Amino acid sequence: MINKYHYVFIISFLSVCVTLVSCQTKKTPQQISEHFWLGMKTENEALVRKYSLSSSIDETEDITQFKSITKITLGKIIIDGDVAEIETTVTVSSNNKIMDVKLNTYLENNNDIWKVNYRKTVLQLKLNRNMAEVFSDIEEITEEVTEQIEKSVKEIKEKVVPEIKSEIEQAEQELLEKLPELKNVFDKFLEELEKSLEELIPAEKEEEAKTLKT
Repeated sequence: MINKYHYVFIISFLSVCVTLVSCQTKKTPQQISEHFWLGMKTENEALVRKYSLSSSIDETEDITQFKSITKITLGKIIIDGDVAEIETTVTVSSNNKIMDVKLNTYLENNNDIWKVNYRKTVLQLKLNRNMAEVFSDIEEITEEVTEQIEKSVKEIKEKVVPEIKSEIEQAEQELLEKLPELKNVFDKFLEELEKSLEELIPAEKEEEAKTLKT
């Protein structure tokens, strides 16, 4: 026969069981984010919707638009009351290039159940992925321009510099060949200058003598 003590024991036992089961089913923001991003990576729409706030994701949302996700890395977690955010790095493959997109996974707590704010989180992924692709393209263009400049400089060194060097050497050779001729011209100039001075000095002496006599 079951007395009231047995009822108390059974009720207490069931309460403990319910509490344990409840604790086991509650997931942390980290665990929720891991399941959410696993769904994003594997294009599992049901999994993404399960761990997203229903008010943050439309029924017509196309989850497969992010099929290029190859890796998810979760970092620092900040919990402030009923909201949380986790530093997240999403590795995506685009045009045969691998790039890391930095963003935050935003979560909200409703009745002790954490869910990801899909709209707020995925909007970052869209924007940051586009920016990463743009910067990647700019970097690629810059590398191409740098290669062209280096190629042009090399061609100048190989073609223009030897030509200039050859012309300089030729000009030096011509100058050396003309040095004797220039020397003769300079010598003749000095001779003519000396003669002019010699003729000028006697004339000055005669003029001085005449001045003294008067």
